[in-house]
Amino acid sequence: MIHRRPHKISSLFAFCGGLLCVLLAVSVALPVRAAEATQDGFRAWIASFRQSALDAGVKPEVYDRTTRPLTADFSLPDLDIGNRKSQGEQPEFVRTPEQYVSEKQMANLLVKGRDLAARHEKTLSELKSRYAVDPYIMLGLWGRETAFGTQHDGYSGLRVLATQAYIGRRAELFQKQFIDALKMVQIGAVTPEKFKTSWAGAFGLVQFMPTDYLKYAVEPDGRKLDIWTKVPDALTALARNLHAIGWNAKQPWGFEVRAPDGVDCSLGYLDVTKPVAEWERLGVRPLKGERFPDALRGVEVSLLQPAGVYGPAFLTTHNFQVIREYNKSDLYALYVAHLADRIRGQGPFAKAWEPIRQVHTSDVEFLQKRLTGLGLYADTVDGKAGGRTRAAVGAYQKRAGMPLTCWPTEAIVAHVKANAGKATLNERQ
Repeated sequence: MIHRRPHKISSLFAFCGGLLCVLLAVSVALPVRAAEATQDGFRAWIASFRQSALDAGVKPEVYDRTTRPLTADFSLPDLDIGNRKSQGEQPEFVRTPEQYVSEKQMANLLVKGRDLAARHEKTLSELKSRYAVDPYIMLGLWGRETAFGTQHDGYSGLRVLATQAYIGRRAELFQKQFIDALKMVQIGAVTPEKFKTSWAGAFGLVQFMPTDYLKYAVEPDGRKLDIWTKVPDALTALARNLHAIGWNAKQPWGFEVRAPDGVDCSLGYLDVTKPVAEWERLGVRPLKGERFPDALRGVEVSLLQPAGVYGPAFLTTHNFQVIREYNKSDLYALYVAHLADRIRGQGPFAKAWEPIRQVHTSDVEFLQKRLTGLGLYADTVDGKAGGRTRAAVGAYQKRAGMPLTCWPTEAIVAHVKANAGKATLNERQ
């Protein structure tokens, strides 16, 4: 649940007193409700948020001038308006893995990616030396985020960020981003008119948020990097970001493996890490041969099976988690990593994806709620078949004596519904 940050209320007491003042102060700090999703409510929020922005370093004249023409965009996805369902469902969670990591799309990006790798070889090599990052992962991120600059943002960035800060499902996060967007305007990094973003507020060739821009795209001498149109600037900011969040140049992101038919796929999520040698003991093998290289055997890795047993399996390192900092999705990180490897010269996955369906979001939510009650799932109920959800499905299958697949299907949903009251399934093991 998102708890919106209360705004500064001390200044209110200078203008009012008694019970009226207390009521007014409390009303300012309350979360926005559906009934307040109006332009008048938005303008009142802009006025109430002003002091928070000023306290964070935004100049009064910048705040007033920049926010004066803003209106809320209530058509945006992911707003907390009554019972309205989120319209911003990420493709990482509504497509099957095969649909998301599309070989056709990968092939199209591959040609462009290799051309850009050659064209910007000098810049990429310098950034690799300076920041100890993988240039191909940078290309993978760039390709995934904007198809190497061919996809363009069309939303008014300040309007998006202000609306999400006002009544978004992640309002507290966006309040910080809105303030930092105002700071970008204040330092001259971008004008309000040219500040175009995605519906989620990201911008530029590599889709930074305002906070990331201020951290990684402003030079010590005050020069602002142009991450919108200048590739070297965008790659520089991205390299700094990867370095700061912990990229380890001594390790790969991971690698495809052969998982035996009997592998416990309920262990296949990123919270479970074991040395490569331990996974080998459990039957996991490299694509070629029976033994992993000695240099890898002590590395802590996780087993990743994005489609459960119905697709390729991978052992992933800490660097896979670093990629996920850009988008908390296994499929997103796998897409980036695989595109990077393809640009590097590697081929498609060795194991093909099997035909599977993605069940409805409401069915995944049902499973998450029920599996939470059974003590098998301990994460957000969001309707997304992420790693913890897949592992919980596998744990349920083990408890029910079913074949392990670690993939939510209509049959699993039906089984959970039909056996909701059985004591053996309710036992926490």
